[in-house]
Amino acid sequence: MNRTRKDETTSKESLSFQDITAELGDIRIPPPDAGQLEDAGVLPAESADFGGTIIVEDTRPGTATSEGITTSALTGSSPKPRPMWVDGIMCNLLAAIFILPVLLNIGLRGYQPWISYSVMFLASGASVWSLFGLQVEDGPSGRKMCLVSAGLGLALVLIAFVVRTANP
Repeated sequence: MNRTRKDETTSKESLSFQDITAELGDIRIPPPDAGQLEDAGVLPAESADFGGTIIVEDTRPGTATSEGITTSALTGSSPKPRPMWVDGIMCNLLAAIFILPVLLNIGLRGYQPWISYSVMFLASGASVWSLFGLQVEDGPSGRKMCLVSAGLGLALVLIAFVVRTANP
């Protein structure tokens, strides 16, 4: 392989702790004098000890408010959580994918009662999750989608229940 000169120089550089300390050597920090220790704990007379963090209001011109950045804009740009009905729809799709080979008689009939039980478990969990989403969703469209997801899950539970007893 051909290596360029830049590759050779970058391969020699290392930023590990051991390499940096080997390059710099031992760094010794002398202890402070006794006179410095006595003066270090004394605050000036004009400063007051409030016992915590002191918040100073910045009244200088040209702060963030002149740029148009406000706290409402910053909190409005934060990522929104995924609606609960979307999770319900995803679980329902997974349950439908599991039951589809059994419905179409493609295969997996040997595992049949267990496939139906897993579909019932997934779809009922999706229905319960979507019904919990009714309490969380803000708008009527979100609540409507939660009901649709719960209904789809209950329909999949019913289909899996009927198919589990069917003979091949």
